[in-house]
Amino acid sequence: MKKTIVGFVLPVILLTACHKDPGNPVMPNQISIAGKWNVDTVTTYFYDAGGLRQTGVNVYPVGAPDYPYRFQFNNDHSWAESSHFPSDADYIVATGTYVLTSDSTFTLTYPSAVAGKETEPCKIISISGTSFVFSKELSTVFNGIDPGYIKYVFRLTKL
Repeated sequence: MKKTIVGFVLPVILLTACHKDPGNPVMPNQISIAGKWNVDTVTTYFYDAGGLRQTGVNVYPVGAPDYPYRFQFNNDHSWAESSHFPSDADYIVATGTYVLTSDSTFTLTYPSAVAGKETEPCKIISISGTSFVFSKELSTVFNGIDPGYIKYVFRLTKL
């Protein structure tokens, strides 16, 4: 009798413990970033070894009524960044894929980027059904010799 129970229970435990890897899991309580988003502003912060540079913060009002700047994040984890000109079709700035890495981070992948620049880690600052704020940091060199980085903060509203 014990052998019959063990013979039945063990395979059930093994089958329930094994499951297919979801690939790009949705984090609990996470609001999806999927959708078309208009970029309202981009704020840049310039840092070097001494910290924030003296004239290190700039706010660019993007998305002027005549020339909107947008991100589109699709459910299949592809994305596109584009500008729209009234008399032309959307101008695609960049495309790729994205992966949600936690409930507060995601990674953009640029398949046609130069080596070492294919991925950009991004941080979700805030997200709701109508607004999305995220940041990313890119390394740079100031004055041709001073290493540093630029932090970009994108403020978006859902279209």
